Amino acid sequence: MNLDGEELFSVSEAIATNSVGETLQAGGTPAFDGDELVNGPQTGMTEDEKAFHRVMAIMFGIRNQLMYNVEALDTQTWESYTAPLTERKIKETTFTNGATPRDNYYGRDGILELATNPNGRDIHHDVMKFLEESGLYLLCHVTSDEFAEKLAANHPEGHDPCRDAGVVSKVPFAETD
Repeated sequence: MNLDGEELFSVSEAIATNSVGETLQAGGTPAFDGDELVNGPQTGMTEDEKAFHRVMAIMFGIRNQLMYNVEALDTQTWESYTAPLTERKIKETTFTNGATPRDNYYGRDGILELATNPNGRDIHHDVMKFLEESGLYLLCHVTSDEFAEKLAANHPEGHDPCRDAGVVSKVPFAETD
């Protein structure tokens, strides 16, 4: 969907590309400036690659709401965009009493409150951390165990994001998602 709520194409036809139009490789790397979704076939992709592009489509929508449409963002709209996170109990809590900003994190409700009422504070780091962790945790739920091992092996700080997310029982995408 675009920012006006008009459907552009199905999430099952969404392909995440970089700034030069190359298809993003499935992995745990966050989106960068210039990355976008395009309408394209997912033929020849593995189930994990298809799930990756679906996650990117979901996370691009959440990103767009937080970063480009926050003035018009209401609770009902937010809940519709974050429904895949809610279904999987991703980012349910907020913790802001950490010794350093790195120790703090925002849940779905907390980041919405912060984004809509930043009180003059620079919230870029908080929003980006929420987006990166949410996307990784969602990937953990909807991809294979082999993909989860790949995420852990390629994490720049040596973390196991699926263990960090507390994924005990995966909740893959339904055919109708």
